[in-house]
Amino acid sequence: MKKTSRGRTNIRTPGYLALSALAFATLQVTQVLAQDIPVQEMRQDLHDMLPDDVKTAGAIIATGSFDNPPGLYADVNDPSKAVGIAPSLGNAVGEVLGVKVEWRNTQWPGQLPGVDGGTFDVAWGQVSVTEQRERELYDLIPWSAQILGFLVPESNPEGIVDWTTACGHSVAVTLGSIFVQTMNNASDVYCTPAGLERITVLEYQGDEVTAVRSGQADATIDNFVALDHLAANMGGFEAVQLPEEQSREFYSGLAGIAVKKDNVALTQALIEALRIIHENGTWQAIVEANDAVSNLPSLDLIKANVLSGTPMGERNAP
Repeated sequence: MKKTSRGRTNIRTPGYLALSALAFATLQVTQVLAQDIPVQEMRQDLHDMLPDDVKTAGAIIATGSFDNPPGLYADVNDPSKAVGIAPSLGNAVGEVLGVKVEWRNTQWPGQLPGVDGGTFDVAWGQVSVTEQRERELYDLIPWSAQILGFLVPESNPEGIVDWTTACGHSVAVTLGSIFVQTMNNASDVYCTPAGLERITVLEYQGDEVTAVRSGQADATIDNFVALDHLAANMGGFEAVQLPEEQSREFYSGLAGIAVKKDNVALTQALIEALRIIHENGTWQAIVEANDAVSNLPSLDLIKANVLSGTPMGERNAP
């Protein structure tokens, strides 16, 4: 398999590809067993930091869509159970905090409204980190640092390997996603000034992979690790990683845990627990077990609102 070297920001900005029914039914992913991940020691001081309602319930309620391997997807034996990188991190964080992290399978349109309304404590899985969200909407804690890639037909007949070679081709994206603006930005910088045709952006509601398979689109774009997992388990596709400098040009690459601005105590506790499992090597073990080492964020990113520097709990900070 060939690989290269290494918005509408208040709408859907997926961290991992939302697979079509066809793709997800076909994809077989090796699941990480709980015994592969070290058990964490509970920190009473961090447990005491949690909001009273979380301590009373004994659980942090996390929402995400269970169709985004290797980040968050459904157990093949029990579709109601979440597995993947995010649930494994959640299990370890819960052990540190002395509570469970319980997952609710929710499609994107219901995730952030559910956090706003108090149905869920956090959205964890498909929320990309943007400055607008940090400043205006949520406290965001990065949990994955990603590089973009294209999913193309096997052998890459159109030769799409970067923004320039995508010019003049059609790229399928999730309806209303941050990638709509990303592709338009790429056209503005790499296509139009060079006299090349712009990238044609085709929006789909979860059928991006099918669009590529059927020839309706030349490629789709998302987190390279997720696309590489998909291509390795489905016939007829190839994943091509964007050069890292191009990937970062229009897209932060950070997926985050979204917490309401008025829930600062929970944000603080999550950050402290995440830093603990990062420093003791558990996070590294989790991404290694999921073949996603490139998505491990550095320790200095494990804080709230890393792009904008907005203080926790504050909105519209200068």
